[in-house]
Amino acid sequence: MSDASRNALSKAEARMGNDIARQFAHLPAGVAAQAVARHIETFWDPRMRRGLEALVAAGDETLDPLLVDAAGRLATHASRSEPDAQP
Repeated sequence: MSDASRNALSKAEARMGNDIARQFAHLPAGVAAQAVARHIETFWDPRMRRGLEALVAAGDETLDPLLVDAAGRLATHASRSEPDAQP
């Protein structure tokens, strides 16, 4: 994938994620973050979730703080649901 394609996907993920966060912004912060995380986990494919993780890790300032919180919850959930490594 070219850098231009990757950049376009990142912008799309940021825009969609911010739109989702705005839809839940009327809820208390923790409830809203959980709702955004659940929506992303349910409807976004793994490539899109990885793109969001990369944006958060890069400190993208265009991301809604609620979206950043949701991405952190997704990462925490993913790490808890991975099977234990077997030697």
